[in-house]
Amino acid sequence: MIKKYMDLIFGFLMIFYFLLINSMSLLRFKYIFLVLGFLCIFYHFIKKYLDGKNKVYKFIRKVFIIALALFFMIEGCMIFYPKKNLKNDCDYIIVLGALVNKNQISKSLQDRLDTCIDYLDKSEDDCYIVVSGGQGRGENVTEASAMKKYLVSKGVSDDLILMEDKSTTTKENFVFSKKLIEQKSSKKIENLNIKIITTDFHTLRSKLISYRAGYKNTSFYTSKSSYYLYVLNYTREFFALICNVIFNY
Repeated sequence: MIKKYMDLIFGFLMIFYFLLINSMSLLRFKYIFLVLGFLCIFYHFIKKYLDGKNKVYKFIRKVFIIALALFFMIEGCMIFYPKKNLKNDCDYIIVLGALVNKNQISKSLQDRLDTCIDYLDKSEDDCYIVVSGGQGRGENVTEASAMKKYLVSKGVSDDLILMEDKSTTTKENFVFSKKLIEQKSSKKIENLNIKIITTDFHTLRSKLISYRAGYKNTSFYTSKSSYYLYVLNYTREFFALICNVIFNY
């Protein structure tokens, strides 16, 4: 009986989740849950009219099942990828930027910066910190300058902070930070241990992008996603990871 109504239940859950996060997130991606919800409900009421023996219908169902299996497999890799590495001594820390609301850092960015401070306290590493992020739409300052200001206000030495303030994508974060680090250290990036600070859902894609940029020795120490945005962030990241694999975006 439950199996018969699974699509209907799933549809209402998707719509409920959209309503729950609608006021909590500015990401347009959240609307995919609303669309999926209505599609599942619509499918529930028309499926009895579909010919189960129709070749096109059977093909679409197979593609959907394969896509769903791929989704859960990749989601599993993202969820269980190592995120709290304290063992490896690092030469440089890179803190990846996130949204700044005019002059105020977002909660996501504050979480990353607090995680950086937490790592410094627990590891006792005395290394340079690269704050990486340029100025985007709706930002009155660069992400890097806002990040540096916050870290200094929390007691991190100004002399230990390097600013990379030109990047607008994760790929640029790593490419531009690489130039800064190699210039400062006079060493190739592949010969340095780099600790990457980002948010948990972003770890696997950051690993892939950094490796392509020449980083060979990286480890992560990440902040946690807000529990109510967990599904949104990890679902969105699935599509971002696929785009990165296919288009090197």
